[in-house]
Amino acid sequence: MRNSVLLATVAVVACSGSAVAATQQVNQLGATYGWYSDDTRASTGAVLNGTNSSYQPYFNYAGAPSASTASDALIAQQLFFTDSGSASGGGTGVMVMDGTSANLGKTSVRYYGNGTGIGALNGSFTSTFRWYMDPYTTSRTVALNLIVLGNNGLAYSLSWLGTNAQANAWNTFSVDANTAAVSDNGWRIYGNGAPGSAAGAAKSLNDWLNDATYGSILSNATVIGQGFNIGSYQRNCRVGIDWLESSLINGGVRVDFGVVPTPGVAGLVALAGLMARRRRG
Repeated sequence: MRNSVLLATVAVVACSGSAVAATQQVNQLGATYGWYSDDTRASTGAVLNGTNSSYQPYFNYAGAPSASTASDALIAQQLFFTDSGSASGGGTGVMVMDGTSANLGKTSVRYYGNGTGIGALNGSFTSTFRWYMDPYTTSRTVALNLIVLGNNGLAYSLSWLGTNAQANAWNTFSVDANTAAVSDNGWRIYGNGAPGSAAGAAKSLNDWLNDATYGSILSNATVIGQGFNIGSYQRNCRVGIDWLESSLINGGVRVDFGVVPTPGVAGLVALAGLMARRRRG
């Protein structure tokens, strides 16, 4: 986590959620849907900054790599959308997060919206997501991640890991502000002097919001982005994210990764649903 990430470009204003929202279909990175790569690293350990697929404010630090279409191509090898293959768990459509062939890689994806913040960090936070763990030579539980602009003006990364994920199977994880998974796999804080994973505790979000040190920093602070990552230092792992429901994104309504139906197909699906309802009536 880069200490200077986003601080010069992100407004300290939490945007309000939409009063009415529908399931959103997402099939690409970039400004169209507000989902981006940030701390994605190649097998060499090099951080990849794509012109179109990376969130540029993330790279506002000294020595950051310049954006390039070559990095876009490399990111697309590790972070992509598909409706077939083993990572889809049967062809339902997923966002694939692929490990690398060396132990220096990482894949990270996050929703930043329009870049002004996606909400406030408080006790109303909830998230549920469905994902598939491929049976690679090694496996990794995907982490749920929040980037928060603390009330002290510094950026913090909060990461949560669920437990008991099954390989070659669908896994559905749910977390709210009171959830602290067993085996001390609650939320951990990284960056800007935070305790990190080596010495720091894993707590529920509400425990952090009431913590003597971090409560005043994190309570009602602006959430800059929410997303997922695998790595660092994980060889040959791959997961597929099917969908996400978050109180901070799309008004809490499902974000579905994979194919975006064409207008004709979408119309047929809607018509089929209407006819089914009439037959039941």
